Amino acid sequence: MMGSGFDIHLDEVTLAGAKRGDMRACEKIYRSYHGPAYSLAVRICKCRELARDVTQEAFITAFKRVPQFRGESPFWGWLRRVVINHAISSLRKQPRYDAVELEDNMAHTIGDQDGLGRAMDLSQALEQLSDEDRLVVWLHDVEGYKHREIAQMVGKTESYSKTRLNRARARLRTLITSNDERGTLILNGGTARNALA
Repeated sequence: MMGSGFDIHLDEVTLAGAKRGDMRACEKIYRSYHGPAYSLAVRICKCRELARDVTQEAFITAFKRVPQFRGESPFWGWLRRVVINHAISSLRKQPRYDAVELEDNMAHTIGDQDGLGRAMDLSQALEQLSDEDRLVVWLHDVEGYKHREIAQMVGKTESYSKTRLNRARARLRTLITSNDERGTLILNGGTARNALA
């Protein structure tokens, strides 16, 4: 499983300081986890502006609730869940549009024309999925959540999560098949496990 960078060790002194409301400790946590939190929010929301708001709200919530953190799981896992919950909540508040944005797919050079259709990577393919499908794929295949956990997060059933994942994988398979016959998917410069097999 390829994570989103949240697996960062937080020392007990910093965590204890944050629980007491020490601003330096909170700033250290923010600086350590802001990048992964924003990256995850962008992946789920597909909108940088919304992701910035989600990230900001998630940290505000986390700092308010950090005294309640009992340490039964790693801090990074708890914070990641706060970010995901805020992203899901923000998506639910967004108006739904049926219109599809078309990208300009002009080749930059004559030599690029043949390979242009195969140049789509997983990140671009994910952006073409619906919010719900992209969310389930990301949470299941990248973040490693189980269908039961995803169902709880989005307020649906396990079968909803499984159906969305299967539908999204089929769509991704269609989008990516011509790109890579070997089945290796590239995501942000790293190799993700092949969820489409």
